[in-house]
Amino acid sequence: MNNVQHPGAAEARRRAGADTLFDAASYSDWVRGAVRLREADPDTAILFESTISEPTADLMEVVRDAFSLRVSPRYVSVFADGNRYAVEALAHRYGLSPDGLITTTGATSALALALKALASDGGHVLVEQPGFDILTRSARDAGAQVEGFRRAAPTFALDLDDLARRLTPQTRAVLVTNLHNPSGVLLSPAEIAGAAQVAGRVGAALIVDEVYADFATRPAGQGASVPPQPAARLADNIVTVSSLTKVFGLFALKFGWLAAAPALVARIREAAPDGDMGVSKLTHALAAHVLEAREVFEAHWKRSLAQTRPLVARHAQAMAEAGLIEGELPPYGCMFFPRVTGVDDTRALSRKLYEHHGVLVTPGEYFDAPGHLRIGFGADAASVAKGLERLETALRADR
Repeated sequence: MNNVQHPGAAEARRRAGADTLFDAASYSDWVRGAVRLREADPDTAILFESTISEPTADLMEVVRDAFSLRVSPRYVSVFADGNRYAVEALAHRYGLSPDGLITTTGATSALALALKALASDGGHVLVEQPGFDILTRSARDAGAQVEGFRRAAPTFALDLDDLARRLTPQTRAVLVTNLHNPSGVLLSPAEIAGAAQVAGRVGAALIVDEVYADFATRPAGQGASVPPQPAARLADNIVTVSSLTKVFGLFALKFGWLAAAPALVARIREAAPDGDMGVSKLTHALAAHVLEAREVFEAHWKRSLAQTRPLVARHAQAMAEAGLIEGELPPYGCMFFPRVTGVDDTRALSRKLYEHHGVLVTPGEYFDAPGHLRIGFGADAASVAKGLERLETALRADR
């Protein structure tokens, strides 16, 4: 029997999968579909992973140390105020007050708690655009009226004038991400403080999703490192949400947190007196161990990006010099959001890239930015290299 597959068979199989993938209503739906297609066809190259791959061996070591010989003293109740060891480690790491912290099952849960307290009265919430669609969906789920404000390419800076024009007496919150999702751009403390000041004119809070912020950690000598200052330390009307998922790849722990001034945290607790009922005593005990020895996990993501960022930089430069893309690779993180020159419908382009070249890259339409592609390079270097080679080959052939 002849086992050699005709080249057209692979394209036909991918076309069948693409029929549903590129009709996905949300980015989350698109990712779920993309993962299924990748599992069905291991030769598919992925360029959408903006989460660092899991440091499984390091996580296993934490589990062994915590539970193999005895029960860890970090294995304590989380019902009242969360795992106190994890809270103390967060407070020490980021210079926060323990009574200004709430631990949750992730950043999305933290965001939901904040929005329940701030906007469940049907108030007005402003969300950055382009942006991560879960921010808008979370605000709507809380009962808010949602409107966008622009972070325009190519810099994706906060447009404080546009923000100020869109504020109303009913505005309860303004939602931004830092690093910006999808561009990876880092906001300075001054920019964040400026946005909080503008929001404060109508008594609104600024909610900053900082799940990617630790990518901007700076070395401090003798193996130490200094994380970026959490936005919650900049003004009393700022709420920070974050987690161990994106930078550290520890999605299995379902550990996130919310930070704000103690008075604002008290208001959030009052609106949800039971807190996040999904918090796990087991995984949050492990999170406490991770936070107390986070250098191991920082080393993992730094090794990963040391391998993948040069690949992205090289291909990005080549594609830019060929006139295929526009946009700078940001200095931090594992996201790149270039504009594809001469292309407005990047959903159609992404479908073509998958069907004919076997590479999955997220169209900008899922972030309200048609014409852009979000390239995620949190996966292993071999996968990223394969995806970049296919992407560059495809764009050159298309020209």
